[in-house]
Amino acid sequence: MNKNQENYKKALDQITPSEELKQKTFRKATIKQQVKKPVFIKYLAACAVFAICLSGSAVYLKHKKPLTKKDQTTQTQVVAQKMNDLPRFENMEQVREALKENNNRSYEEKMLQNEVAMEDTIASSTTKEEARDYSETNVQVKGVDEADIVKTDGKYIYYVTKEKVYIIDSENLEIKSKMDYDTKNIYYPSELYINQNKMIVLGITYQDNQEPEDTVTSEAFTDCIYPRYYRNSQTKVIVYDISDKSNPKEDRTIIIDGEYNTSRMIEDNIYFVSSKDAYYYDLAKIEDDEIMPLIKDTANEDRKLKCTDIAYFEGTENKSFMTVAGFNINNKEKINTESFFGASENVYANKNNLYITQSEHKYVLGQEKTTSKIYKFNLEQTAINLQAQTEIKGYLNNQFSMDEYEGNLRVATTKGYDEKSNNQLYILDENLNEIGKIEDLAKGEKIYSVRFVGKIGYIVTFEQIDPLFVIDLSDPTNPEVKGELKIPGYSSYLHPYDETHIIGIGYNTKSNGYGGVVNDNMKMSMFDVSDVTNPKEMFSIDIGSGYTYSEVMYNHKALFYSKDKNLIGFPIETSGNSKKYYYNSSFRIYKIDLEKGFEEYGKIEANNDDEKKYIDSMKRAIYISDILYVLSDENIVTYNLNTLEKQKELEL
Repeated sequence: MNKNQENYKKALDQITPSEELKQKTFRKATIKQQVKKPVFIKYLAACAVFAICLSGSAVYLKHKKPLTKKDQTTQTQVVAQKMNDLPRFENMEQVREALKENNNRSYEEKMLQNEVAMEDTIASSTTKEEARDYSETNVQVKGVDEADIVKTDGKYIYYVTKEKVYIIDSENLEIKSKMDYDTKNIYYPSELYINQNKMIVLGITYQDNQEPEDTVTSEAFTDCIYPRYYRNSQTKVIVYDISDKSNPKEDRTIIIDGEYNTSRMIEDNIYFVSSKDAYYYDLAKIEDDEIMPLIKDTANEDRKLKCTDIAYFEGTENKSFMTVAGFNINNKEKINTESFFGASENVYANKNNLYITQSEHKYVLGQEKTTSKIYKFNLEQTAINLQAQTEIKGYLNNQFSMDEYEGNLRVATTKGYDEKSNNQLYILDENLNEIGKIEDLAKGEKIYSVRFVGKIGYIVTFEQIDPLFVIDLSDPTNPEVKGELKIPGYSSYLHPYDETHIIGIGYNTKSNGYGGVVNDNMKMSMFDVSDVTNPKEMFSIDIGSGYTYSEVMYNHKALFYSKDKNLIGFPIETSGNSKKYYYNSSFRIYKIDLEKGFEEYGKIEANNDDEKKYIDSMKRAIYISDILYVLSDENIVTYNLNTLEKQKELEL
């Protein structure tokens, strides 16, 4: 037994799952961060669920026999599983049998999943005032950084756009250096971190594989249902020494097989999650080495994970290898990894623990049952130790649906769809055993946004109107809904303004003429929650006309916010048909005044003089002192933050 296994056994021997909690089932499916939230969710949602169905897979029992469908129905009730009860593959024959069994079953279940509604990732962004007064990326938990496409240290701007990474002198607005990745390497940087004299770039690269020559036939499905991707995606992390901003030097490169999911930075430690697809065109023709995830590290010897390194959860229906990795940016010690047979979706982390969710959906007697597995990892420097895993009803909306407070995890989920949907909130102790819950909240509706602030939780559900629920969580064994506010529309993101006020950003809605509702333009509301039994909408402002969209609706890092300056803003895209089709991209900033309400502070629009010219979408806005920087793929433009007078422009 290795050191990690001993740690797992010691910690998880103490877990005693309740019988009641064993009866829970769960579901959720999210699309990737870069996919925009649609106005009409149902159709694209079905496509997204189909994609997630492709990555679902089941696993093995301890005995060298794959789970049967009957076995799985029973096994999905397991909760708060002890690590010493968590089996690992003993040999490659077990891995292959698990893949073969699950590929066949996934095809049968996929045929039943034609119309499923699901949510994408919704969030927003804040900044923190420091001595030098500059923007920082909004994070869910203070002290736990999240990667984004732009960062600043108050002097330089670091920006990822169009497969390039720029380091820009903010004062002179000039490029100090540009990392233009060779397209032959097929590296797509997606976001980055800045830590003193280190820049950490995270993205995706691809490993070419020979395309199968055989034509896909029904006979080929005996071993596997889905064709294999022509290229295997890999997560690639590059650490740069940027002591000399004009000459960044690669300090370390790490590559792990699998799609990049998300990451966190805590002090000098980076943690990231990847998921390697494990379904194949013809499993019999795939070598063992190709199945197991590969880890490359310029600071250490490359290695293939062994089958005995990979744990699996009995009853899971996921066909991918999830790898959680941790390393320190200032040393060259071996990267720590833990790998599991199962995919990852939402991630929540504080300074001590990291939680990963995995949704599953099954059909039992013609009805879909949805469950969410939650895995809790303890973070010790760069070590990642699985502490417990459990299973609850429903699917999570996004990472804000989870929050740890005083050692307890609070989780909000939606179960079911359309008129059969309902919502619940669970409170789980440090071993992920249930200690409190609220069930059947807002029947016939689903969760659109969640925010936990200390001992209070805020949940927005929606179907026809927008109920904002205020929940008292001071007694974790007895959570109570204290107040409820119903208004037209809904909020996709909730942002705390102060202890007694919370901002909601979302949509107005209107009748579709058939008894239902559809999205209208955007709106932003200020809620007074000083009296938890009687929340009020103090004021609101309509945003845009016709079809209005903002990245802030699904990505919390797109919000410009300064509490000290009482400013809030986000990129906006509008389109529609009046006399002719139009499209406009702008960045809008609003003044917050609790007495006067929201007032438009300024609207910065993309140049639309030439109708034939491509309109570049605005991505972010940041500030350094009294200078506002508005970033797009094509340029960076500076404005005086006090007057919004244009100053300089840098073409990229």
